[in-house]
Amino acid sequence: MRTKHASVIIYAPELLPEQRIYEVIDLKPRPEGMETFIEWNQPLTDNPPRRGPINRTFLCNVEWSWSPVNHRIDNYYLGRRNGRWTLWNNWINDWYIPWEWNWDFLAYTNQIKAEPHSVAIHLLLDYWLFATDELGLDQCHWISREGMVDVKTIRAIQRGIWS
Repeated sequence: MRTKHASVIIYAPELLPEQRIYEVIDLKPRPEGMETFIEWNQPLTDNPPRRGPINRTFLCNVEWSWSPVNHRIDNYYLGRRNGRWTLWNNWINDWYIPWEWNWDFLAYTNQIKAEPHSVAIHLLLDYWLFATDELGLDQCHWISREGMVDVKTIRAIQRGIWS
């Protein structure tokens, strides 16, 4: 869905987080009772949300670049709706001129009370597992921006999927 909101796009190497060796950590345990549902397979409703989340927390920005004309930039956000945690992607559609920002509703949880950081980690993990199996997604090539989820945690999620 089209939006007026624009996530930050990193346009110069000096703006990237330092790409260095990070501490190897284990992921936080999955919150008790948390179930993840992928919107692609199990839509939350017959009428999906028409705009991005109002109350949202930026998680991270990751990028893929397979060639000069084949790339992907994802900006992940955590939202909360009717007692459920939701995972969103804010991305720029550069197939049309003028370029426009779009929101994709990716995944959601059952109604649970849990610490947002743990929920965010496991929503990302579960969505990337789905995208790897069903859509052929590979490990991201760059982590462009940290938010609630930092680089060492993103690397831990990736190790759980692609190693």
